[in-house]
Amino acid sequence: MKKLFLLCSFVGLCSGTAIAAESPWTGTWKLNPAASNFTGQTFTYSKGSGDMLHYEDGSSASFDFGVDGKEYKTWANRTTTWTATGKNAWDRISKADGKVLSKGHIALSADGNTLTMRSTGTRPDGKTFHEEDVFTRVSGTEGLLGTWRAAKVVDPVAPETFIISSPAPGLVHEEVPDMKASLEGPTDGSDLALSGPNLPPAMTIAFKPVTPTKMSYVIKINGKADSIGEQTIAADGRSFMDVSWNPGRENEKSTAVYVKQ
Repeated sequence: MKKLFLLCSFVGLCSGTAIAAESPWTGTWKLNPAASNFTGQTFTYSKGSGDMLHYEDGSSASFDFGVDGKEYKTWANRTTTWTATGKNAWDRISKADGKVLSKGHIALSADGNTLTMRSTGTRPDGKTFHEEDVFTRVSGTEGLLGTWRAAKVVDPVAPETFIISSPAPGLVHEEVPDMKASLEGPTDGSDLALSGPNLPPAMTIAFKPVTPTKMSYVIKINGKADSIGEQTIAADGRSFMDVSWNPGRENEKSTAVYVKQ
């Protein structure tokens, strides 16, 4: 799934004069897949120009591509290549600036109502990943055309660990070791640059404190909103919940739960 591979999100630290030791966000947080829910989101394949298909999921990703073994630009610095391997089966390669990010296989069930996508690749830290997404048909009656809803996600490519600190009052420094991604800056609503080998260029995130234990955020690519979310620390301070959605898709929220180590 696009958002999970890109980056689930970065957690925020409340702005102000509090030192790191006083902030409930400071520490190391690890994903709890069993308590998380990455289903419910939808995307649509429709007819594009000529014989191509068009993909759209409400985020900054909206593009045409062919199922002909050729490389097509998708979003930011990404490309995709689809090759038919059977009547209802395809191989897919995703790249960023020519570097392979993942390889996958897509299969449509015999009744045309279930779409299964399997992806493999290597994270920036050198670990391999294997994700399987199963989608059920919402609309459309033939082939790939139609709207599909995520019904099952196995081993999602979400950040495994966050490390949060405060280098100075009112500032936050965050790292995602498995993604080799980081950011630093204030959580005052301004856009903060995200850096990491697999992140697209011109990617930013803006945090706004709602309460000392709740933050809202917007992830942008080239200034366009790509994902919106809220993060809330549990009453016992031992975990936080990240609820996110694509613009205009507030009824299609995904939830990631991180536990303090």
